[in-house]
Amino acid sequence: MPDRAPFKFQRADDSPGFLLWKLTTLWQQRLADVFDEFGITQTQYAILASLRWFEEQGEPPSQAHLVAHAKIDKMTLSKAIRRLEEDGLVRRVPSATDSRAVDVGFTAKGRRVVEQAIVAVERADDEFFGVIPARRVDEFKSLVRAIISANDSASDSAGR
Repeated sequence: MPDRAPFKFQRADDSPGFLLWKLTTLWQQRLADVFDEFGITQTQYAILASLRWFEEQGEPPSQAHLVAHAKIDKMTLSKAIRRLEEDGLVRRVPSATDSRAVDVGFTAKGRRVVEQAIVAVERADDEFFGVIPARRVDEFKSLVRAIISANDSASDSAGR
């Protein structure tokens, strides 16, 4: 048995990575229950909600924009969209503005599902994160954005 443990922290919960793992696991479990109601996965929801967001913001509904926005790798996104298309929730069409791009749009069924799912997810958000005092929620979001931004930039510069 080694004399010194390889861990930096004396308690597991002092590790920010382990805390993030636990938080992510709890959040994913909560959302899995929500998504079961709609017959979609978390990845599919991220795509559908992003598309709905793009509509509201006037942003292009291309697969490339979905990859950048939702941080889903191209292959996973492509498979998920194919499944959403098979389930009658979205349709893929050639982009009207870029001959190399493929846009994704809702079917009537897809629009109904995403709008109901958004309400359910936002309710889950309120319940799950409601333990954070209101005055600290902006601080929490700012910290998370800083982590995402710093690591997103690092992965971009590494060519990933």
